[in-house]
Amino acid sequence: MIGHDAVLRLRSIVKNDVPKLDNAHLWAAVAVIYNPCLNAILIGKRTENPSDPWSGDAAFPGGRFKPSKDRDLIETAIREAREEVGLDLNRDAELLGVLEPFSPSNAPNINVVPVVFALRNCNPQITINASELSKIYWLGVNDATKYVRTEVNIKGKVRPAIVIDDVIIWGMTYRILRRLLRDAFNVELPKDPRDIT
Repeated sequence: MIGHDAVLRLRSIVKNDVPKLDNAHLWAAVAVIYNPCLNAILIGKRTENPSDPWSGDAAFPGGRFKPSKDRDLIETAIREAREEVGLDLNRDAELLGVLEPFSPSNAPNINVVPVVFALRNCNPQITINASELSKIYWLGVNDATKYVRTEVNIKGKVRPAIVIDDVIIWGMTYRILRRLLRDAFNVELPKDPRDIT
């Protein structure tokens, strides 16, 4: 599954059509970056910041759509990856497609579109923007289940999470990973309370 086959599997589960932006929602995008040599997905830990509702959480590089900078949500994901981890995804990766929008439970009015990329260079130069992320981690596709805990108390709710040292992958990031790992790699993670399927 590593390498070319995995990229084909990822491509088979994504869409080429980027959702049309509407005024009923706020829009954001995250860059889901797959490294075919490591068979791993890039996860960051957000820098602690009292004004950030997702402070300290695990996340993909990403952020809000900015009409003054972005033509579409793919450009949002590319810009955010450059700002947060120093990757030029236009040069360093192949765009595979997008998944349907997800929403954080504490901000259901935000539609977050995961944009999936496969790295061309397996050893990219990564520069962490410390104001955005405190660390990054390559989560091995086949290692994800080793770190799953089914009953983690997070912000007063018990839910499944992937726990690696001080990085806790939960909520929307967990749900995106669960969908991706299940559909592309046949790796099954426990269902989050907000998962429909």
